[in-house]
Amino acid sequence: MTESTPPPPESGGGSRYAILGILLLLGAIGVYFLMSGGEEQPPPVAAVLDAGVVQRPVMEPDIEIPDEEPDAGPQDAGLAEEPTMSTMRAPQPRECNGELTQQQILAVVGPARSQVRQCYERRLKVNNVLQGTVNVAVLVDRDGSIDQMRVGGSLRDNEVFACVRRIVEGWRFPAPSGGCVQVNVPFALSPQQ
Repeated sequence: MTESTPPPPESGGGSRYAILGILLLLGAIGVYFLMSGGEEQPPPVAAVLDAGVVQRPVMEPDIEIPDEEPDAGPQDAGLAEEPTMSTMRAPQPRECNGELTQQQILAVVGPARSQVRQCYERRLKVNNVLQGTVNVAVLVDRDGSIDQMRVGGSLRDNEVFACVRRIVEGWRFPAPSGGCVQVNVPFALSPQQ
């Protein structure tokens, strides 16, 4: 009896896997270049300059940090300070030497605090971190009517400013003694805690 020997393995079976591996590698390199758009990418960690200095790439932040604003003052919704007759320039410079007492000014401005607060509260529902001051500068004419006005401040919300302008248009002061008067009224507005 003769013993049969198994046939020798076919040569070239491993070469199929080698060719397949090379094709996959070339395909991956092609996909990489297509994804990168063919542009040369900066080194991810560091690049060495000619002088031997290591330059690290600067990472751009995803957010922008605004400039720091001054403190809005007291946390109540009342006047930021007592209204005065000449602490702010008039809307347009004009010679005004008249006088109103603090009581006369507060009699007109005091009731407006709640109205100004309502203007602010409406906008606070849209922007819950809204806070700052609203400065109202008015020129009170000889008969007590508002001749000129300017509304501004650190609150920086045009809708609140427009609402406050509508309120100020309704102000009527007593007739100042000695002519027209420049009055500045600041309101400090912040969310109630």
